[in-house]
Amino acid sequence: MAAAVSLAALAVLWRFRPEWPELPDSLSSPVTSTLLQQLALVAAWLLAALVILQLLVESLGAMRVRRRGDLGSIALPATMRELSRLRRPARTLAILRPVIAEPRLLVVAPHEATPAPAVQDIVGANKVAPQPDTEPDERPLIALLGPLTIQGGKRSRRGLRARALELIAFLALRREGAQRDEILEALWPGEDPKRSRQRLYQAVRDARRLLGEDAVVSERDRYWLDRTRVRVDVHDLERLLSELTDDDQGANRRELLERGLRLFRAEPLEGCDYAWSGGEVRGLRGTYVELIELAGRARLEAGDARGALEASERGLAVDELNEALWRLAMEAEGGLGLRESVEERYERLRTLLDERLGLEPQRDTRLLCRRLLGQN
Repeated sequence: MAAAVSLAALAVLWRFRPEWPELPDSLSSPVTSTLLQQLALVAAWLLAALVILQLLVESLGAMRVRRRGDLGSIALPATMRELSRLRRPARTLAILRPVIAEPRLLVVAPHEATPAPAVQDIVGANKVAPQPDTEPDERPLIALLGPLTIQGGKRSRRGLRARALELIAFLALRREGAQRDEILEALWPGEDPKRSRQRLYQAVRDARRLLGEDAVVSERDRYWLDRTRVRVDVHDLERLLSELTDDDQGANRRELLERGLRLFRAEPLEGCDYAWSGGEVRGLRGTYVELIELAGRARLEAGDARGALEASERGLAVDELNEALWRLAMEAEGGLGLRESVEERYERLRTLLDERLGLEPQRDTRLLCRRLLGQN
């Protein structure tokens, strides 16, 4: 309708276009008031024509966006197509796929809870989806302890570029932010800074469109995330672990460990292959494995041998050569009276260490095995 009105206005404007005035032959010729009126009329006509043309262009652009739809131009992988067929609430989950095949992204409208089955389908049936430990937080959540996930972001017709998603992860792991040159070298290594600088500006615009205009702050070529505007699960984990003390061995400690363990949906940044993320991922993975062992020990001390065994298996899936987890599994099986399982597990460990490293199990592991098997 707007396009039709604009075309009609252009036709009327053209029908009543003013005549071009006759200009003086030289600069010394006098300028009459009639000439000034004619020039003012021509200028007003040209201005009106420009305004109508701009309205016409904007209306045509809006028509193209409506035809394209929210996600019609995005080719979803098979798992996403299967997820879209699941039963959902009236307000659906908007799944945005980056331009290149990188980590999966969930963008949930504000105040909208993610259906538990949908999250479990994405991260795997055997992995635990994060559970809220406090009252609902309205800020967008950037989850790095598993596949990179953003919940509570704003919907967008244009989707999200992969570099914007990577920029969000990069800044989320740096509480103090990073200088522009550091970001350029991390995300676009070896590229011409003039070219990569424009890509950074576009990624920042996309990130702000998703998280909110005030979420990504920049000052003097330094960028950071405003923690009052967004929430990062890694920082939730840091605050939780800071509450742990070596002296606290009771139920409160076990609860804190379990809450920390629930924050991990899978390995940190699972599915990401960012060139800059190697050190960060290794550090988070080490924290993950240590937390699993501590939680498993707490379960074993509380008499939950089966829960301790489950924790040890979860940790060994991440770090197969961690002997502390092998010992935890052996103690849990011993607590369950599974003497043969203890012996089989020790033999599997001995074979694994010999094939991989050419080593024998540690002395503590050997002594534990003998004690559990009743040897002197």
